[in-house]
Amino acid sequence: MGNDLSILGTQWAAVPLRGTIAHGGQKLEGGEECINADPLARQAVQIDGFWRCQVSKVAAHDFHNRREYVVVRIRTRQEVGPQALVMARHIACLRGWHPALARAEISALLPQMSVTRLEGRRLVALSGDGEEDVLVQAVNVSSGCQAILCDAVLWPCKGESDIEGLILDVLEHLKQHPRVGSVAVRAWRHEGRIEGVGPSQLAQRIGGRLHDLGYSIDLDEPVHEFGVVIDASSNTIACGWMLGFGDETDGVSSRKAAERPFFKPVSLDPRLARLAVNLASGPIDNGATVDLMTGTGGFLIEAALSGRVAVGFDLDPVMVDGANQNLTWALEAENMTEHRGQVMQGDATQLEGCMPQLEIPLTGFVLDPPYGRNSQGSLAPMELLEGVLNSARSVAERNASLVLILPIHPLGEHPDESIARTHEISLLHGQWSDVERSLRHSGWDVKALWVEHVHASLSRLILHATVAPQD
Repeated sequence: MGNDLSILGTQWAAVPLRGTIAHGGQKLEGGEECINADPLARQAVQIDGFWRCQVSKVAAHDFHNRREYVVVRIRTRQEVGPQALVMARHIACLRGWHPALARAEISALLPQMSVTRLEGRRLVALSGDGEEDVLVQAVNVSSGCQAILCDAVLWPCKGESDIEGLILDVLEHLKQHPRVGSVAVRAWRHEGRIEGVGPSQLAQRIGGRLHDLGYSIDLDEPVHEFGVVIDASSNTIACGWMLGFGDETDGVSSRKAAERPFFKPVSLDPRLARLAVNLASGPIDNGATVDLMTGTGGFLIEAALSGRVAVGFDLDPVMVDGANQNLTWALEAENMTEHRGQVMQGDATQLEGCMPQLEIPLTGFVLDPPYGRNSQGSLAPMELLEGVLNSARSVAERNASLVLILPIHPLGEHPDESIARTHEISLLHGQWSDVERSLRHSGWDVKALWVEHVHASLSRLILHATVAPQD
């Protein structure tokens, strides 16, 4: 067992059973570690250092995706007072526009790590092996992740009186995880305010203590940044050595689709396009991204700007020319002279005949069907969709993923959770049952569904599917 995450005090925790746990004369045997979607564990911390704790009560166990989990009451062998410092290997801090999609995105970008939701709606624990350069790449290309806090600390905080204890324990923790070079402290809020606790005040106090420890403080160009997140949704402060931006602004959200030289009103927001590319494609070097019906090039632009090998298809030469204009514009804006994206005129229902020779496998497929224009001649929308899905499956690797985005009638706000497949979904074009049937017939297995609220008369359904296993 590793010791990536330790708990002081008594907590509820969902533990993926890796070995045998003895309790009350019973032995519970389990399998390998995976991401836990059990609702009982959504507000608990996943234990990777379970060897340091002892079971005091087994509350439940659950089978999810054929893997067994047990929810247990654990305590350390050394009891502590009411304030509990929790040390996590890493904590990802998510942006607020759609935390549920952001959790799925960071899971896709870091498949070697376990991602577990914490009590704060925008905080997740990352456990497992993850080299720093891999984490840096993931947070830099992510749409939904602000920052990753390494060697992180979580501290329950209800007000100013709790801060001195936090600072003392953080300093003790920093002595165990030192850095070489200049530092700066960056602090920001999630979900409102904790009374008496401000980002500037906290950053100054921690920065002063870092200076006392011998660190050189450089607010302009530090070698290392120490991030502090004040999360009002859980009355928690999370902090650790920071990778990423650490605020609400980034290059993805600052790029507006309406500013492109070739623009159509139905163009996706770049942050959703980037997230869809990451969710479908996973790590940068996992394989190539295919924008099945590229239109104005939204998916392709985000894939190319991320450094991915990407190819976009459209049957309409006007759209191909426009997508190329937009790609050139976006690359110039980012001062990128080299990229691995290309736009081609081609029929997405016949990919085997038009796919260029690529040196890496096709593992990520993104599709936002052009219901507003008849790009395939006389094909009806559902006939077109099934043809494209079949074509994508014919060239996809066995580990490939697909993200399909469909316009739907308003379904309310669902930023924190995926929605059930049994949810009543009303498409703007066609029937949901026909989409499900097309996915099954073409060999795609739906894994999760999310809804993005656009405006009073429109929502978007974001569907994630993988290649269905062969019998």
